[in-house]
Amino acid sequence: MKISIIIPTLDRPIQSKVLISNISLLLNRNVELIVIDDSKNPMDLANLSKEIKYRHRSEKVGVCSARNYGASFAKGEYLLFLDDDDKVSEEWLKDFLDATKSEADMVFCDMITTKFKSGEKVLEMVEIQGFKLVNQIFIPGAWMIRNDFFQTIGGYDERLKYAENTELFMRAYQAKPKFYRIPKANFFYFPSIDGGSKNLRNMIDSLQLILNKHEDNLSNHVKFLYNQIIGVNYMRFRQYEKARIYLVNALKYKPYKMSTWIRLTIAAFPFLAKRIYTENVNPVK
Repeated sequence: MKISIIIPTLDRPIQSKVLISNISLLLNRNVELIVIDDSKNPMDLANLSKEIKYRHRSEKVGVCSARNYGASFAKGEYLLFLDDDDKVSEEWLKDFLDATKSEADMVFCDMITTKFKSGEKVLEMVEIQGFKLVNQIFIPGAWMIRNDFFQTIGGYDERLKYAENTELFMRAYQAKPKFYRIPKANFFYFPSIDGGSKNLRNMIDSLQLILNKHEDNLSNHVKFLYNQIIGVNYMRFRQYEKARIYLVNALKYKPYKMSTWIRLTIAAFPFLAKRIYTENVNPVK
């Protein structure tokens, strides 16, 4: 078995069935499809391929857990993860299969994503060049990883509900993997407005964990950025003392960053912070 495709899903049966149906048409004897369903009610996949390995857990335990669980019994030499609302090109799987001949630890393809410019949604291609991902995008579906390498670096950290792919890549890069690039935009990523990454509490908890876990390996710029994000989010939760602590921490790495000094000043005046930083962040639609 060359590739195991793993799709976690939660309470999105329509999107999931569309993706599963499309992927099942691409399957062959070298590929297996694994679906991990954490929804309360199981999906009916009777009309789809009998080769699909479907596991219904009926418990919301997180996408990291679902991916690790699927990987735990996957038979493929390589793992491909997809979210249940992703889209791929007709050549996506074929090109990844061909790339297994490279025997690389990680294989990337270019991707198409959506950006908002001047209030308009536009498509943008992200080119992957070696291990340097443009704009630090680590989106499952645009990369494939050797099963044994994934297990060696410990899989996903199941404590994370935000930046889980970024943290996985931090550990992968430390292991100095062999890379291979497919120079074609075979994967289409459309950011969800209701995913776990939009939850500010998830963001705070996960970034704090990453700061503690990778303190010795993170650049000063990343430490600055994560501390500032946490500080601003604590202002949204009206926890101004904690906000000031993290903003001061951010300034340790970039002491002349005027915008951070302004945020720290705002955090010292709760009546002002309440007006500027609302508790709810309206997603861009």
